[in-house]
This record gives sequence, structure tokens and C-alpha cells, in this order.
Amino acid sequence: MEHLTFVNFVCLIGVIPLIIFLFNKRNNLETKYLLPFIVLMAFGGLYELFGYSLFKGSTKFWFRIYTLLEFYTVLYFYGKLLKNNLLYIGFGVIYFLLYFYLILDWSPSKKGFDDLPLTIAVTLLVIVSSFLWFLNVFKKIEDVPLYMRTSFYYISSFLIYFTGTFLVFIMGDYMFLDDSISRDKFWIIIVIFGLFLRLTLIFTVWKARVKLEH
Repeated sequence: MEHLTFVNFVCLIGVIPLIIFLFNKRNNLETKYLLPFIVLMAFGGLYELFGYSLFKGSTKFWFRIYTLLEFYTVLYFYGKLLKNNLLYIGFGVIYFLLYFYLILDWSPSKKGFDDLPLTIAVTLLVIVSSFLWFLNVFKKIEDVPLYMRTSFYYISSFLIYFTGTFLVFIMGDYMFLDDSISRDKFWIIIVIFGLFLRLTLIFTVWKARVKLEH
């Protein structure tokens, strides 16, 4: 029961960044690039809270859709931020082909879906893109420190969230084989990373102002 309350709390605060964005008339460009992800996170949180009971939908269907949309909202953010169209078109095409290949052999009645290739793909996207962003920042040698850059917080939160959840998924097989470790603990770790992401976005979207960067 305590775990369910915690999960519901994390889902609920996922709406806050969108609310702040809508009421903040001075959102900077980086925050606007992140808007599709913010909308998806808010909708995903509300769906997990209310959608299953209202629409009687399968969690498996929703998770498949969310996984696809999550990748492309992250892709959109980095693509707009780094302005490297060829690289991100390549990422997008490869992911779509991989997703399509995996979905062909999937059905709601099956016990599982091999998410590891998709998890690797989104993690690789985040790591490569974040590295390129840091490389560009240090090449330009601007006077604006990292802690004053909105994009630094967005990129750092993505790095920690996606690499952290990737490592948890990698350890998942071992955790499920060990009877002393409950599956609840596995999912709670994932939710904790989700909490970190949401809290960071709440803080950054609230603090984001055009005057911070030029």
C-alpha cells in the first residue's frame, strides 16, 4: 500500500512541470524544445492514475505506446538543441525499424516484450547527445557557467534518469532470479529515478527565464 501511494505521488507530480510551463510566460527556448516530453510525462502520469480504471485499457498497450513516444520526444529535444538533423534522422529511423521489428512478434497475451534493445537505444541517444552538448559548450568557452544554463539541468536529469534505469534493467534478470529480492524493489528503484527526473524538471522549468541565457 505504501509503495502504491509513492508511485501515485510520483505520477501526480509529473503534471507540475506542464502546469508551470503554461503559467510561465517567459519560458526560454530550451524549455520549449522540451515541451513534447513535458506533455507526455504529464499525460502518462494522469493515465497511470486514472486511465486504466476509466478506459479499462491494457497497461501493456499503453506501455508500448509510451515507450515509442518517449524516445521521439527526447529525440526532438536533442535535435532542436544541437541542430544536427542528419544525426537525429538516423537515430529516428534506426529506432523505428527496431521498434517495428520487435512489435511484430509481440501480443498482449505474451508474458513479456524484449525492451532491452529499446532501452539501449534511448540510453545511447541520451549519452551521445549529452556528450555532444558538453563538447559544444566547452568549445565555445562562453562566460555563462553551467549552473546558469537551463539546458544543463535538463541534460543532466536525462543522463541520470536514463542511464540509471538502464542499469536497473540490466540487473533485472539477476534480481528476478534471486528470491530474496522482491519485484516491488525493482520497480521502486525505477520510480525513484522517475521522482528525481520530475523534481529536477519542476525546479528547472520554474527557474527557466529567457534572461538567464542569450
